[in-house]
Amino acid sequence: MTGASELLSLNEAAERLGLHYMTVYKYVRSGKLTATKDGGSWQVSTADLDSLSQTAPAPSGRGNWALGKKSGLLLQALLAGDQPGSWSVVQGAFDVGASVEDVICEVIVPAMRSIGDEWAHGRLQVFEEHRASSIVSAVLGRIQGLPQRRGRKRGSVLIACPPSETHGLPAAICAELIRSRGFVPFNLGADSPVDTIIRAAESTDQLRALVLSTVSSTPESVIVDVVNQVHSSLPHTPVLVGGIWPGLPEEVISVNGFPSMLEQLEQLGG
Repeated sequence: MTGASELLSLNEAAERLGLHYMTVYKYVRSGKLTATKDGGSWQVSTADLDSLSQTAPAPSGRGNWALGKKSGLLLQALLAGDQPGSWSVVQGAFDVGASVEDVICEVIVPAMRSIGDEWAHGRLQVFEEHRASSIVSAVLGRIQGLPQRRGRKRGSVLIACPPSETHGLPAAICAELIRSRGFVPFNLGADSPVDTIIRAAESTDQLRALVLSTVSSTPESVIVDVVNQVHSSLPHTPVLVGGIWPGLPEEVISVNGFPSMLEQLEQLGG
């Protein structure tokens, strides 16, 4: 292909523009950037991307270097176990116009990813990682109490961690991101039995999708077994699974990261 006709994924386009994935996705959804669908994924041409980069100013929210700086400040507060200071950093991001998605994806998630990396390399003790997670859970609770998006609710989304999955923080993050898009989230939390997930789905009004929150350490056999049971009992309910797992039913949607999850929910929500 020539440079003018080369097609890029939204992730590749975001890297080329120096922006966050969700910023480029918003350009596509608003019509500012032309894109085509290929196998369920958006693709943009380098020619259209070059035209956009010449005319579109950098957004003030997502991708702003100032949010990256606030993520560093949040990391310092979390490592110090400073809950009031952590909320102060987050509140400061809201004060300069950042949205809930901006704060979660550009401030909170990078800070927690850094803490996870530090713990994995033995540079943090377990209690420090748990303390940081507890503080972030409290911050998410305060975010939930902020004024919500106005307008008609777009349906419900059930979130659950499979059995033996004890990491509940990603599910809590999912819930607040989903809420910010106008859906009503119901989070069952960590280590949810399969029959509980199924009964909850059956009793949830206007259920648009079921999101199974996982991390890389979740046993693949557990994921496949849970998904098969859920899909068998709820054949008409869209199921989104965090991560890429071989052996899942064809109808089940794998999502690689929070932006991918939101993109899939947007499609399901019309």
